[in-house]
Amino acid sequence: MPSFYVSEPDGEPDPTGGVTPHPVDLTGGTGSTYRRVQDGGTDLREATRRLETHYRGRRFRAQPADSPFEYSYVLAGDHRLVLQTSSFTAPMQGEIPFPGQYIVAWNRSGRTTLHQRGHTFTSKGSTPFLMPAEEAFSFESTPRKNSMVQVGTAFLEQTAAERHGGPSQRIVFDYAVTPRPEAVAAWRAAVGSSAAAVVAEQASPLVRLSAQLSLARAMLDLFPWRAVDVPVGLRTHEAARVRHAVEYIHAHAAEPLTPADIAAASGMHTRTLQTSMKEHLGTSPAAYLRQVRLDRVRDELLEASPNETRVSDVARRWGFGNFGRFAGAYAERFDEYPRDTLAR
Repeated sequence: MPSFYVSEPDGEPDPTGGVTPHPVDLTGGTGSTYRRVQDGGTDLREATRRLETHYRGRRFRAQPADSPFEYSYVLAGDHRLVLQTSSFTAPMQGEIPFPGQYIVAWNRSGRTTLHQRGHTFTSKGSTPFLMPAEEAFSFESTPRKNSMVQVGTAFLEQTAAERHGGPSQRIVFDYAVTPRPEAVAAWRAAVGSSAAAVVAEQASPLVRLSAQLSLARAMLDLFPWRAVDVPVGLRTHEAARVRHAVEYIHAHAAEPLTPADIAAASGMHTRTLQTSMKEHLGTSPAAYLRQVRLDRVRDELLEASPNETRVSDVARRWGFGNFGRFAGAYAERFDEYPRDTLAR
């Protein structure tokens, strides 16, 4: 869970500078976790250190600008969703090793560039953009005024399950997409109508939740996304590369793939990937790919018309050329034969 630094209440002075850590749990807690965080100052070095702490980052560096430096940071919300605004009047860069929530950001002034696994993205004006979730990234920013909506993982994933109809799963957004103007307008309207209920400590729980749901749903409308069945054990910084491999398999299961392709996409040697997947998932890359393709066959058969679909055609489309072996593997995985699934 990310920890933020919160101003000390009146009557509790802090000799280290007026801030002490209070966690805002964005991973799915259910208790009352409202926090308001406020910070600011004119000391560039101290502001950089504090921001590094706020974001649980590392190697934050800032450069003095021509004008006098000022910094401000305000955050308010609870375990489901947080709104944040900040101002930092100097260029800055740094790294975020493992952001544990889903974040939409937009700059009211300035520009932000993100680097993630060989891909680079630069913000455009005030257009909203995504921060990577559970993905290490580095960033560079000009002097800027910035806003963010940070959504807890469990809350967004449970909200997304309303749409994809399956169990709560990791959401993988397309970070490279520039949102459509109408989606941006809807997002801004949702922020405008929801912000007061999110940040007001005295807001009733029902009103706050309604506002948070509005923002979470607007976030899902803003960028393309897919739900990916990633085991909980892979959703850690240490297992990130194996998770990359799993997500790559899910995204490209309809394409010709070899273990070497999957290893290259996740930044590992083939042998390392095989060993890591065996350690974390108890299976090999090829076997995991076969399981995903069997799942896709089942999804198609459940949606298909028995009078218009042949099981063999669906099987071949997902790379199963030997129908006998396919039927046996399907029955072993789902405890029924594919023809029975189609007949439902």
